[in-house]
Amino acid sequence: MNARLLPWAVFAGLVLAMAVFPALPGKVPVDPAAGTPHALAARPAILLAAVDVREFHDDSGEWNRLIAEQASYEYARRTVTGTRVLIHLMGKALRGTTVQAPSASWDFDRAALSFPEGARLAREGGWTADVSPATLDIAGQVLRVPGPATLSGPGITASGKDLVWKWGEGKITMDSPKGRFHPAEVSR
Repeated sequence: MNARLLPWAVFAGLVLAMAVFPALPGKVPVDPAAGTPHALAARPAILLAAVDVREFHDDSGEWNRLIAEQASYEYARRTVTGTRVLIHLMGKALRGTTVQAPSASWDFDRAALSFPEGARLAREGGWTADVSPATLDIAGQVLRVPGPATLSGPGITASGKDLVWKWGEGKITMDSPKGRFHPAEVSR
């Protein structure tokens, strides 16, 4: 009877060794397979092709949406990471905001988006922002850009660094801003 279990025990040992071997110190990480973005899946993840992720809020009926050409879902961190990303934000003060980015990561637990290669944001009412690497706190309704950014709206264009855009409070701060006012374009 024990002799029949021996092949299964050897197989289980082989699978365990294959799982533990890459995690041993001194091992060089293997590049992703050809055709997958290098920014995706450094941890255990589900690799996906084109994705359309929607986050629904039962209490308010609001939703947010991420569309990406390639993506991965890290189930341990509850994070979606994608390339060539388009995001539609429809909750609270962010309603009507669209974000386009070469890559983005959406942490569902923290309700935060990060754009490691920068992004372009557009809002209803004619507001746009071109930003370097940035994070967007969906719950706090705050965009933080530690590097350079350009913000445009009806009648104003400003460029600078360290942009903090607090949608919920209606406040925008920026270090070293340089801007132009276009009085004829200001909505009254």
